[in-house]
Amino acid sequence: MPSDTRANPKGNAMQSDAVPARAYQGASAKERARGRRQRLLDAAFVMLADDGWRQMTIDKLCRHAGLNKRYFYESFATLDDLAAAVVDDICEQLVAIAFDAARRANEAGRNVNELAHETLDVVVGFLLDDPRRARVLFTEVSDSPRAAAHRKNAIKGLASALAAYGHEHHQASGAHPVADVASALLVGGSIEVILSWLDGGVALTRQALIEDLAALWVCVGEGAVLAGKARAPQE
Repeated sequence: MPSDTRANPKGNAMQSDAVPARAYQGASAKERARGRRQRLLDAAFVMLADDGWRQMTIDKLCRHAGLNKRYFYESFATLDDLAAAVVDDICEQLVAIAFDAARRANEAGRNVNELAHETLDVVVGFLLDDPRRARVLFTEVSDSPRAAAHRKNAIKGLASALAAYGHEHHQASGAHPVADVASALLVGGSIEVILSWLDGGVALTRQALIEDLAALWVCVGEGAVLAGKARAPQE
């Protein structure tokens, strides 16, 4: 018995809710759509790194991804939406490996200096092993308003998570706004240092860069704890 189909506003056939989408070569319709979306994200990442945001068009992107143009609109409404998704994709990977590294260091009983070094070794390594990640995330998407907003929110979220983690790690009681200031300083400052290092503006080896960043993270973190404790009685 043939499936009951209806035309959607774009003129494409839409299956009835009662009829499940058929699998094709072992993959369901949703899985194939996710695969096409990832191909677009991967192609956009390469194009942003190579040519920048201003050179990107939907036609170029689809040719690079080897997909029909209609598949772009299957996942994204505009190029701004795509650029924002690229930012989210990189940020999600970065946050996941950062917290996984911190968790493993904690479980291994590392002291604060070792924890900072091991976590930053993984995080900085993620950005430096493929420098395109840092450039796309922190520079190339600046001309895309939506992507820039997503990046800003991601950095803010990372700083907030760092503040919460530091609060828990040091078993601080009460609210300490200085922790938010310290976290924003560490995240934002580290980004600028990494970009400067990639451009040759910081004359350090990669390992020395990580060691110095870790040392500064510990100093700023412990300083924030002391400042918070000193203010607590007054506040």
